[in-house]
Amino acid sequence: MPKASRRAGQNIRELAVKRRVKAIISFASAGLAVCAPFLLVKVFEPLLNPISALNPSQPRISLNLPPLVYVFFVIVASGLVVEGVFLWKRADRADQGAKGEEDMAQEMLQLEQGGWQVEYGLRLGSGLGDADIVCISPQNKAYVIDVKSHRGNVTTDGKQLYRRMGKTTYSFEKNFLDQAMKQAFQVKKQKNLSFVTPIVAFSNAKVSIPSGKSKKVHVVEKSRLVSLLKSLG
Repeated sequence: MPKASRRAGQNIRELAVKRRVKAIISFASAGLAVCAPFLLVKVFEPLLNPISALNPSQPRISLNLPPLVYVFFVIVASGLVVEGVFLWKRADRADQGAKGEEDMAQEMLQLEQGGWQVEYGLRLGSGLGDADIVCISPQNKAYVIDVKSHRGNVTTDGKQLYRRMGKTTYSFEKNFLDQAMKQAFQVKKQKNLSFVTPIVAFSNAKVSIPSGKSKKVHVVEKSRLVSLLKSLG
């Protein structure tokens, strides 16, 4: 497997930047929307008084916009602010995910020094985004690692993963087990490999799955990733 040029977390860092740019555009547009009715008055009022400049005795015409016009622009500005805040929060989550991938890459360094081939941010087809880490051992066994930066205590019911935060158990936004299996199949197809083992690795959460597997997917926390890969060969 050729050495990849992309760094760990690079794809999602770039995504975070794009989201922040869009958020800034939304905030700026909101400011323009608030100023728009006043600018309209400033621009069009002189056009209604073409003679007043020549004849000061003639009364000036004032342009008074209906209140609903101001309300409309305030509503538009509010919507743009909400969109900007949403995009900014998504950028924060992307940066958090990138930090998780970068931390995981530090764990992988010792494997690379031991002859493992490691690739980050492999673009996948079939709407699967990218594979966070693809690695091949010296024994020519292939793995795809889907890195997650969620916090909490990860558990499973055998069908999907959950996380406990205090006394409350939450579902994840996606079925990470199914996603990892799809990624493994796609990596196998793209790289013409005989088999790819799927792994879901959590950079910040604790994993409480006695068998360490669910639906044939290995689920592991950061501190145990390297030892798992070494044991699998």
